[in-house]
Amino acid sequence: MRRRSFASAALVVALGMTAAACSTEGAAPAAPAEGKALEAKDVRIGFANFAEPASPVLGAIDVGMRKEAEKRGWEILVLNNDRDGPTAVANAETMVSRGVTHVVEFQGDGKVAPQIMDIFNKAGIPVIAIDIAHPGAHFFGINNVESGRLSGRAGGTYAKEKWGCKPDLVTVLENEESGDVALLRTEGILKGLKEVCPDIDGVITRRNSPTTPDGAQGVARDILVSKPDAKKILALGGNDNMIIGTINAAEQLSRAGDIYGYGLGADLMLFGVDTPGLGGSTAFWYEGYAKQIYTILDRMVAGEKIPVVDSPKDPNALFNPVCAFPKDAVPSIPPLKERIDALYAKDAPAKSAAEQYCPTGTETYGLGK
Repeated sequence: MRRRSFASAALVVALGMTAAACSTEGAAPAAPAEGKALEAKDVRIGFANFAEPASPVLGAIDVGMRKEAEKRGWEILVLNNDRDGPTAVANAETMVSRGVTHVVEFQGDGKVAPQIMDIFNKAGIPVIAIDIAHPGAHFFGINNVESGRLSGRAGGTYAKEKWGCKPDLVTVLENEESGDVALLRTEGILKGLKEVCPDIDGVITRRNSPTTPDGAQGVARDILVSKPDAKKILALGGNDNMIIGTINAAEQLSRAGDIYGYGLGADLMLFGVDTPGLGGSTAFWYEGYAKQIYTILDRMVAGEKIPVVDSPKDPNALFNPVCAFPKDAVPSIPPLKERIDALYAKDAPAKSAAEQYCPTGTETYGLGK
């Protein structure tokens, strides 16, 4: 059996060595006064990326951040947090010393988030935090409940059409170590599933799982072994890797024909990775993150006061548009590099990645918002 491993496409891949900067030296612009517009020459964006941009996700965000700054004639200082909390703190201090006017922070160590924000708050610098909540920063990322709901509905629709809403087993894998993100995604998945198949509770098996395909495979195998008579199996979970791991487990047990999976994130099938057995996924459109972030920065630079919503649980947070994306629609969209080039071209339309690439008729969240 050919085993599939996709960790290289995820944010958890080991990346990078040291921080790198892209900026010009000179007099540091002052932090923006609230309600006062800045001229382009006075704007300096500080962007600390999660790690060295070697993965498709991080590379797409890096390219977009640089190109959007260039379009506007803004300076940008780009640093590498190297997946390390102390490095992120040091980078925050560097950004303040280099006179950035606005910060886009992407780092995953919740323990140092208050320390980072204390540095920026003392300097009076507004912060947008990507995907990981930082107290007092504008949260930007995925609405985990609504994204999970789209995947749950898609899986439920398959179960209704193929099995009359009577699958033998529904596996729902989540990573408890991810905290609120995992719980919110599972909440959404179950909500969407029950919108289509309201009486499905009795066949749902929910388990804690690693986020990698190999780790999820072990958890899923234990579930499948405990349910030897299950012939109609729906696989759902917190990311595409977990679903692939579940499908791999079914293959290992010679039950590949019994399972249908629907993912979450689409950072595998839309980033050029083969995903046999996956019927589709909710597309997060990471490559469009920078485009949406700059629509927020434009408002800040223009002097608009934007209320800070720092929690991904709050429906008023700044969320990236997403959509359910069936796998059979993948051939209809350009490869990742072409999408990035089109999104960030000088004459590119203002539309988000979701507006440009979500297939007509698919369920969406956040379009036109």
